Amino acid sequence: MATTAARPRSARLAAPAWLNPRLLLGAAIFTVAVGGGLVFWGAARDTVPVLVAATDLPPGHVLRAEDLSVAEVRVEGPLAALSISEAEMAAVVGRPLSSGVHGGAMLLRPDLATGEPIGPNEVAITVPVAAEAVYAGLRRGDAVAVLATRDIGTANSQTSTLLDRVVVYELTREPGRVAVSRSSESGGEERGLTNVTLIVPRSEAERLAHALVNWEVTLAILPPGPAEGAGP
Repeated sequence: MATTAARPRSARLAAPAWLNPRLLLGAAIFTVAVGGGLVFWGAARDTVPVLVAATDLPPGHVLRAEDLSVAEVRVEGPLAALSISEAEMAAVVGRPLSSGVHGGAMLLRPDLATGEPIGPNEVAITVPVAAEAVYAGLRRGDAVAVLATRDIGTANSQTSTLLDRVVVYELTREPGRVAVSRSSESGGEERGLTNVTLIVPRSEAERLAHALVNWEVTLAILPPGPAEGAGP
């Protein structure tokens, strides 16, 4: 009887499922995706408290605490430098607005007027000026004296000081108007002044308004120094 020798069978060991290259790749992609998502959402939730308008605010409005509210906003890029944080609330209250701000909109630094603050017993009065009659280098915060000339062109004409010292609140310039300036300091075409707004004591507002309607008003630039109040 013939015997047939049995051939040894080679053992085939199956690799565990967790060593499957495709599964490993998928797990790696899933891990990266989850990690990236967590980083993204963490960054998206990285907000800061900023000031927003509680209601519509017109230009020139002097800000009060009740005009402002706080919102958590994510700000980045240029907007981060322009936004105003909740910590600056006290510094902002009492500042006038240079432009209107809609309710719910962020309060930005350019929205704040750069002129001198107007006190509770003061008003801002705008004086129309001729471009050739006022130095083009006049700036916000400069001090000026207000002179008034009455009965122009007559023998009784005389000039007197209406206000000894007041501060320039804002300036309006118009391109193309002739401006008075020293050419050596001019960096190009000057824009002539059309209006100069002054901070005036409330008690002197009527006198200045009367002079603007009936007389010729001249502004004289004064050297820097402490405010001395209005003239008699």
